[in-house]
Amino acid sequence: MKRVTPKSAGVKLNGKWCFKGHEAVISEEEYNLKKAFVDVIEDIRETNERVIEIVVKDETIDLEELKKDLDLYVENYKKEDPSSDDVDNPGEDSGDNTGDNTGDNAGDNSDEELNALKEKAKELGIKNFHNMKKETLIAKIEKAEAGEDLNPEGE
Repeated sequence: MKRVTPKSAGVKLNGKWCFKGHEAVISEEEYNLKKAFVDVIEDIRETNERVIEIVVKDETIDLEELKKDLDLYVENYKKEDPSSDDVDNPGEDSGDNTGDNTGDNAGDNSDEELNALKEKAKELGIKNFHNMKKETLIAKIEKAEAGEDLNPEGE
């Protein structure tokens, strides 16, 4: 398939007249018959294959081996491999990072603790406490409590 435009005033493509400045998509067979009368704008491939051209200057490289490696790379391009983390970082155990995220998945205790911290922040007059994370709340509460000890009037 090819996207073409007529070279002259008009050409009959796909059974319809196509005039200069207009585009039409025609088959390879029709293109071969009328290639003297049309300019190709785009070569449309019927498959999603694209051609990659690689120039190899080193004569010691085994081209068949390179082709296999490239085919494998292109086949797996942008696909997530769950075991790739272990391959990329062999000294790192993937189970070590399970405790890093102590957010909402820690259970009911964290929700109760977070709510208690929010209540304390409210009592201390901390603004926007409802948007803060647990660690931020703790830091703000400690800072506010330290400030109260220094200035009991809260000025």
